[in-house]
Amino acid sequence: MRARYADGRAAITRDAECVLGPDAITFTVHDAQHIWPYGDLRRADDGAGAIMLRRAPDTGERLMLDQDAAIELRAAAPTLFTPRAFGVEGPVVVGGLIAAAWSMAAAFLVGVPLAAAPLADIVPPRYRDQLADISWSQVEAFTDYCDDSDEASRVLNDMAYRMMTAANVPAKDDIWIIIVDAPIPNAFALPDNSIVVTDDLIALAEHPDELTGVIAHEIAHIERNHVLKNIIRSVGAGIFFDIVFGGAGTGQAVAIASVNLASLSYSRDDETDADRRGLDYLDAAAIDTGGLARLFDRLAETAGENAENSEFPSLFSTHPATAERAAMARARSRQGLAPSMSEAEWRTVRSTCGVVLDEPETNEAPPKPDAPEGDVKPT
Repeated sequence: MRARYADGRAAITRDAECVLGPDAITFTVHDAQHIWPYGDLRRADDGAGAIMLRRAPDTGERLMLDQDAAIELRAAAPTLFTPRAFGVEGPVVVGGLIAAAWSMAAAFLVGVPLAAAPLADIVPPRYRDQLADISWSQVEAFTDYCDDSDEASRVLNDMAYRMMTAANVPAKDDIWIIIVDAPIPNAFALPDNSIVVTDDLIALAEHPDELTGVIAHEIAHIERNHVLKNIIRSVGAGIFFDIVFGGAGTGQAVAIASVNLASLSYSRDDETDADRRGLDYLDAAAIDTGGLARLFDRLAETAGENAENSEFPSLFSTHPATAERAAMARARSRQGLAPSMSEAEWRTVRSTCGVVLDEPETNEAPPKPDAPEGDVKPT
């Protein structure tokens, strides 16, 4: 039987004389004899009509037979005419692959979110920076920087630093606050340990302790690494691939494309944890926690006014102001404490982003909060 042989090193073929034996095909090329066992052969047909055989593992060699040899070859080696010989796996193998794929999907959909906390602790700094860049690009798309906010930002940063020092927050030197102009009241932390405060949230606050309470809550999210945990829950597969395989392609692209500030929200456990830790900061710095309770109450009253604005998340949508959370803050309130900012500092903060105050702001001690119904204990 005549055939053509290519050695895989040169782009030429040579004539070969083949003999189909019971266990192998034997062929001779220029007096050199080759023996290829049928069990080591696979089909590599190119669709041109010839039968093309290759070895497994592939050495690059090819043996090409005319279709006229098909009957004899099928009789000698029927396995070369099965789907597997063409690289198509049988139903058992295919079923196993499908099961494995579903298992991997379950691992990413269930396992990765459950492992968000340990994964967040090992995300490389470069990846955290990339996620921060994406987050900032979204912030800049819906907000404006305030030309007159430098002094107000300094006041908030100084206040926050004093509070973090009193509470022994390890990352106090890395956390910073910026004020932006946005048409919705909010404050949120980003992966680079920054905290964004909107001018509408400042306008909503009637006392400095109310704003300070929100900032304490966001600092707690940073200290507990909730920010990155939250992102990993949403884009776990992308970050998981990038961490495990060290890639900078598919995994990174999936993760970055999926970061959406408007859709991210903390779990109930993370919110409760941030509530308690934030109240600890306030207690350590001798700041009344009742301010945060009053702001929660006011947010609940004004939540409906912001329901139609879906471009950017409101504080109410990302941090639901439930009665339980207000009660927790109210239960730890201590009367007679000095405000978290002086009157001059509070006026500076309140007048940022071009806001014109109609009447002088006072920084007197806030009114005593209403006593909660029944015995309210922190949860």
